[in-house]
Amino acid sequence: MTKKWFSLCMVFVVAFMFSVILFDGSAQAKDEVIKWRAQSAWNRGDAFHDEAEYFLEALNTMSGGRLVIPKMFAAGEIVGPIEAMTETSAGRLDLTHNSGMYVAGTLPYAGLSIGSRPGWTNESIFSQVRYLYEGGGLDLYNEYFKTKYNLISFPAVITASEAVYSIKPIRKIEDFKGLKIRTSGLNKVFFEELGATCVSIPMTDVTPAMSRGELDACEMSSFYIDSKSGIEDVAKYVLVGYIHQPVGATVQVFINMESWNALPDDLKKVVKYAADASMWHSFEYGGYMDQVIAEKWQDKWEVIKVTPEMQAEFEKATERARDRILASGDPWAKKILDHQKVFFDKYKKYAIEPW
Repeated sequence: MTKKWFSLCMVFVVAFMFSVILFDGSAQAKDEVIKWRAQSAWNRGDAFHDEAEYFLEALNTMSGGRLVIPKMFAAGEIVGPIEAMTETSAGRLDLTHNSGMYVAGTLPYAGLSIGSRPGWTNESIFSQVRYLYEGGGLDLYNEYFKTKYNLISFPAVITASEAVYSIKPIRKIEDFKGLKIRTSGLNKVFFEELGATCVSIPMTDVTPAMSRGELDACEMSSFYIDSKSGIEDVAKYVLVGYIHQPVGATVQVFINMESWNALPDDLKKVVKYAADASMWHSFEYGGYMDQVIAEKWQDKWEVIKVTPEMQAEFEKATERARDRILASGDPWAKKILDHQKVFFDKYKKYAIEPW
C-alpha cells in the first residue's frame, strides 16, 4: 500500500512539474512572439493586396506563431503606397508589400533587375528568377536599395507581361507616337523610345485618371492583378503580348533592416520561404486567373495581339533604351547591366525552357 501511494504521489508530482514547465514554456513562447506592423501599396480588395494577404498568412503559419503580422494594412490605411517604402525604411513600419518601380525618383535603375525590358535577363520567367537567386541579382538589387533606403527585400509576386489598355486602338508601332500612357519606372524610357508621352502615377489612381480622359492608355499589370481596378469599364481596346516586359518579379516584400537584423536566423529563413511561397502562388494561381478574367472580359473590349512587326520594333526600342541608360553615365546603371550581361551571355545558349 505504501509503495502504491508513493507511486501515485510521484505521478502527481511529475504531472505538476510537467504542467509548470509547460506553463512556463508557454509564457516564454508568448513573450518571444515578434509582431510586425505592415502595409501594402495596394487598395484593399485588389489582387495585389490579396497576394499581400497570402504572404501574411504564409508567414504567420510557417513561423509557428513566433513571427506574426496581425494585419496587412492597405494603401491609405496608414500612409500612401509610395510613402509606405519610406515609413518602412524609417522603422515606423516593419514591412511593406510594394514595388521597386515606385521609387524610380530616388533609385531610377531598380527596374533593371526586376522587370523592365532594357534589362538583360527577363526574356522569360526562368532567366530572370535564375539570375535573381543564382546569379547574384537579388544581392545586387538589395545593395542598390541600401544606397537610399534602410531596407532588405525578397521577391513576392511574379506577373505576366503587362497588357496595354487604351481608349484608341494600337495596331501598329506608329500608334504609340503621341500616346499619353501611364507607366512606371524604367518602362518610361522604353515607351519614350516609341514616341509616347509617359505619366507615372500609382496603380490605384489609374482608372479614375483614364475615365477623366487624362490618359489615352495605361499599363498596370496582368488581367488578374487588374481585375478589380474597373479598367474593363473604361478601356475599349487591350494590346496583349510581349511588349516591354515578358515577365517580371516586380513586387517584393521590403523589410526594415533593424527589424530584419533582430530576427534569429531560423526566422529569417521563414521570411524568405514565405516570400518564395507567395511568389509561386502568384505564378500558378495568377496565371490561371489571367485566363479566367480574359474569358470574363471577352465582350468588354477588342483584344489586339502584338504582331511580329511590332515585336521587332519593340526589340529595337529596347536596344535604344539600353544605350540611353548606359549613356547616362550612372555607375549603378552600368554596374547592373554589366552584371546581368555576364550571366545572360554565359547561360543563354545553354538555357533549356521546357515550358
